[in-house]
Amino acid sequence: MSGASSDPTSLHVAVLHGGPSSEHDISVVTSRGVLAALRARGHRADAVWVDRNGRWHLGGGETDSGVAQGAGLDLPAALGALVRGGYDVCFLGFHGTFGEDGRVQAALELAGLRFTGSGPLASAVAMDKVMTRRVFRATGLPVADGIELVSAELATAEARAAVAADAVATVGLPAVVKVVAGGSSVGVEIAKDLADTEAALDRLRTLWPTLLIERFVGGTELTCGVLDGPDGPTALPCVEIAPRGERFFDYETKYDPSLVDEIVPARIPAAAEAALRSHALAAHRVLGCRGVSRTDAILDRDGALWLLETNTLPGLTPASLLPKAAAAAGLPYADLLERIIANALADG
Repeated sequence: MSGASSDPTSLHVAVLHGGPSSEHDISVVTSRGVLAALRARGHRADAVWVDRNGRWHLGGGETDSGVAQGAGLDLPAALGALVRGGYDVCFLGFHGTFGEDGRVQAALELAGLRFTGSGPLASAVAMDKVMTRRVFRATGLPVADGIELVSAELATAEARAAVAADAVATVGLPAVVKVVAGGSSVGVEIAKDLADTEAALDRLRTLWPTLLIERFVGGTELTCGVLDGPDGPTALPCVEIAPRGERFFDYETKYDPSLVDEIVPARIPAAAEAALRSHALAAHRVLGCRGVSRTDAILDRDGALWLLETNTLPGLTPASLLPKAAAAAGLPYADLLERIIANALADG
């Protein structure tokens, strides 16, 4: 692969994606859109795919995302190849653990490679819902009541029954049972009764070392993106997420447009819109996010806002929420990508 572009208007971009994550397939879809848009703008964009076994595959300018290049490289060899490639920036198209939780960010930073999105610390903290809750609570941002659990302490039916009973007494029913590190609503269940709660604990305890049980907040599901710029971060218009039927915004719903209506601007009072934008900006700042973030929330039936989490690598598929919000703010998809890249280059 050749070095950085000599054309000042054209960048040499490595689009990193895939990895051993439950969101591997969505990451591939995201990166196909990113590659196509950047190439259409005249940039030299190379697909860098990490397979499910953690092997890195570096392709050339015509390679699509999710494509193997030989046996693949281990991480040290891949970092060396990226450095030798002379890339202007690495565009992170990862989702979920491995690529969004700070580990890849730390490796790229140590190798002296520029990359889009937040740094290692903000990525790690935002990916961990327990840590995010603690940061939000400490800074006055609203989160629902919840209980933190150690999965190793849920090995027996008796232990799960005791924990479930305590959780139901504390947060009520229905309750939200979730792994603390995941994305696209993977590892999230809504328990309607005590038996549901015990069963959810049994299913999820093997997925992650820690779990959360939170009070279920009914109302309007919302999200608000934040995009850095020369004058600091700006909150994008809020998006209302309205799943059809009795579904919640689970993995299938997120990526099947027939199952959900995503409405921007959101059909909420102006005061709620302003409050969520303010909360999203505050979350972006207190977590130390860089470049871009997206904070999810619920507006309950009494008009109160409750934050759920902040995503440091929001989805960029055609069905994703951040591009819709950016478009509503007058920033088309390709311009959004170039803005994200510009933020990375400015921080470099």
